[in-house]
Amino acid sequence: MIKTTLTEALGLKYPVCSAGMARVAQAELVTAVSNAGGLGCLGGVSFMPDELRAEIKKIEAGTDKPYAVNLLLPDSLTSEDEAQWAPVRELWQSLSGADQKKLAGVEAMLTPGAVADQVQIVLDAAPSAVVLTFATPDWFIKECKDRGITVFSLVGSVGKAQEASAAGVDFIVAQGTEAGGHTGYASTMTLVPAVIDVVDQPVLAAGGIADGRGLAASLALGAAGVWVGTRFIASPEAYGHDNFKNRVVGGSFKDSTITYSYSGKRMRAFENKWTSEWESSEKKPAGFPGQYAVAGTRVETGYQDGDMDFGMMPVGQTMQLVHEILPAGEIVENMATDAEKILRRLAVGQQ
Repeated sequence: MIKTTLTEALGLKYPVCSAGMARVAQAELVTAVSNAGGLGCLGGVSFMPDELRAEIKKIEAGTDKPYAVNLLLPDSLTSEDEAQWAPVRELWQSLSGADQKKLAGVEAMLTPGAVADQVQIVLDAAPSAVVLTFATPDWFIKECKDRGITVFSLVGSVGKAQEASAAGVDFIVAQGTEAGGHTGYASTMTLVPAVIDVVDQPVLAAGGIADGRGLAASLALGAAGVWVGTRFIASPEAYGHDNFKNRVVGGSFKDSTITYSYSGKRMRAFENKWTSEWESSEKKPAGFPGQYAVAGTRVETGYQDGDMDFGMMPVGQTMQLVHEILPAGEIVENMATDAEKILRRLAVGQQ
């Protein structure tokens, strides 16, 4: 059994966390991972407040194990400045009612006050952990600590790791550029030890991890566990169209690209006609989160309809290592078991 500061702090069987992927990580995936002994994480940003409350209740009905919720709390989403929100709302209101309904998964990021309501719902629910992306506001960390909620911060650079450390988070997730979704520039192999060198908190590794080899390598780098996204897309419990999941299984390194065309931030996703056309046009994105409204229903058609040509499908380079769709619990157990075998073999000097 692999014991680390992560497993000890949260009472986990395995040091494996499923990423809080927007849209993909809903209650079914979270409960499957947590029930298998890992830490399932809900992509909380995908839900309007009432739906988020309901989704958390589904998780709590499905498991008595630790779980986490991922939130995005940059100033652009938490600001009450009407002037700042005006261009975003203009873009949103330019969409038809049908398109707005289709875009329910990003509506909270395009609605003033919605993220603030998400925050209160999560604080009231008091999950085992909250994972923050883009920002680590002091006031929110204090509120979590007052409720006994463990705080993780997902970072893509040494500088952001230092900011999160100074803010007082409990764990730092160092995500390399191999990862899908919003990602940075440094590779996991270099970023993880670089972050470990400059912070006092335990560090988790993210990006490029799909099996026991990735977990074992991460532990060798000094990580306390792993944060895994793409591998869990290829599971029955993940939300998403079969076309999306099957493309992960059949994909290779060359199939992903870095694009700003969907969210206005740097994102690794499947390359398709939309990403190629956007890049060739040399258009300037509207910025985050307004670009979601510019991309329109393309933000959802990959998940909902299996639209391979224009739909947004965040994915990491680990698709090269994913060869079949497996139950999420089996993914967790296989990853931990294989890592234990590797570490035992290395301990006795066998290659």
